[in-house]
Amino acid sequence: MRKKKGLLATAITTVILLVAFSLLGYVIAPHWVPQDSTATIDLGSTSTAIASNNTTNDTVGTYDVTEATVPVDLDDGTTIDAIVRMPVAHAGGQRLAASVPGCMLITGAGLGKATEVYGDIAWSMASAGVATIVPDKNMTDYSWQHRDYVKMAHDYEKTLDVLEAWPGVDPEGVGLYAESEGAWITPIIASERSDVSFSIMTSAPVCTPRQQMTYAIDDYFRVLDVPFPTNQITSRITTLEMSGIGPNYADFDVTPYLARQTQPTLFVYGTNDLSMPTIQAPEHARRIMADNGNTNTLVRYYRGANHQMRVGDAKAKKDLPLADNFIQDMADFAQDAKISETLGWSTPDVAGNDTPWQATDVDTDQLVSSVGSGLVGSVRGLLILQGGAIVMQLITLLGVPVLHSLRRRRIRKETALAQLEANSSPDSAATGNIIVKHEMLSREARRRPGFAEGMSGRLWACGLATFLTTLLWLGYVAYTAYSVFKLSTNHTLLVVWQGAARLLVVVCTAAFASLVVHMVRTEIAHRRKPLDERPSVSGAGHIAWTVVYFIGVVFSFIMFMYWGLFLV
Repeated sequence: MRKKKGLLATAITTVILLVAFSLLGYVIAPHWVPQDSTATIDLGSTSTAIASNNTTNDTVGTYDVTEATVPVDLDDGTTIDAIVRMPVAHAGGQRLAASVPGCMLITGAGLGKATEVYGDIAWSMASAGVATIVPDKNMTDYSWQHRDYVKMAHDYEKTLDVLEAWPGVDPEGVGLYAESEGAWITPIIASERSDVSFSIMTSAPVCTPRQQMTYAIDDYFRVLDVPFPTNQITSRITTLEMSGIGPNYADFDVTPYLARQTQPTLFVYGTNDLSMPTIQAPEHARRIMADNGNTNTLVRYYRGANHQMRVGDAKAKKDLPLADNFIQDMADFAQDAKISETLGWSTPDVAGNDTPWQATDVDTDQLVSSVGSGLVGSVRGLLILQGGAIVMQLITLLGVPVLHSLRRRRIRKETALAQLEANSSPDSAATGNIIVKHEMLSREARRRPGFAEGMSGRLWACGLATFLTTLLWLGYVAYTAYSVFKLSTNHTLLVVWQGAARLLVVVCTAAFASLVVHMVRTEIAHRRKPLDERPSVSGAGHIAWTVVYFIGVVFSFIMFMYWGLFLV
């Protein structure tokens, strides 16, 4: 009967805990989740061509190209290299103007060396009559944790000065080309320097890095068909407050610089770019610029092009070809941008040879207001939570042999003392009881340090279940991140893996409920009959071990709640 009551109490407690943990998950985690996008855009033409009125430009391949590597001294004392590519007229071929427009190319995230990037783009633009310069990126203070876009802009301006002073380059016709992260830098330069003739922003986020990361993760999860509730990882990561650990640039806002940018600007996107809000980003930027008087802005979309404007794969891979007509369109814009302010454009402002789509809405206000909104609201807190769960459980696991050793040592000591006391008793010889049995003498000593009957098994069951489930879930998150990086995954594996983790969470809850119920029943019995029933835990070492044990288990349960594994 007693056993049945225990099982019933455990079952009821398990259900209560599952419901309670599910509800607590809403408090611990942020409430905001990404929403589907309804954004659409009308294309004025299916041709991506760019042309100003009454102009005809040279085509890619018209001129030979010479290359020169030059040093550029930066304000912090660093010297970088930059590669200049200049158009040169063929013998007997097309005559080259006395001075040609120029373009400085700025890379996206990472990619520090000029020799590693933009080789085909810079050469092709030069062959169409646009001088180009590609500088090394100053990596002195550049990491995933820290990036100073204003300082980076000022570094790039030193290279811009070199191109403007280069023989044969029109200093009033030099502009900027940037990709991805570089599009957070070019508006700073363009807003500070009136000598910048144009700005080409390829795969520009326009929103903050936090918003762009949110969009990218959610879009990748949609493409990979990541099962619920793993797709909520997006909001649980991107709404974390990041100060103190980084990245420090998560909330960099480029829009004030866009508002002050007066140059003709071209926004370029590929329709196979999964990491950018390809409709809302240029719309938002053009609206900001128009509100401040700059209406000379164009948008172009290229069929099947990825984030690097290359076709053949959504991922960045070496040797993928650039989208059709892309280089020619860039060269045409660079050559016509300056005169477009008086002659205007003969081609539509918005065009593309494929209609773009956008899966997720970039909801600025909702995302910003949700930052740090959960009980676990910071990167630091999440690391403490997840690291603490594993560390505490490892400490308790490694502490088991120590507890056993201390307990055995104490038993031997107290047994020896009891033996000595019994053997030296005045009536010991008369009774013939010279040797006192070990069990009789050590009974009380063995009861002092340790756990009550039934406790050890329940402690092991709950501890191992939560520890293994913690590792299983962190492994699942790591595999999901790896899948995002590869842009491919095994959907069946994800479903099974996640299902196993959620099932184990229920097992953990049942094991925890069994442990708690048994402890409570044992303590009640001990208080009623303190001489006959021992407490659930006794001894300073065992009590300290149990406290650490419960901290580790509770940390794991909070982690399960944070990631939404208790949602029913």
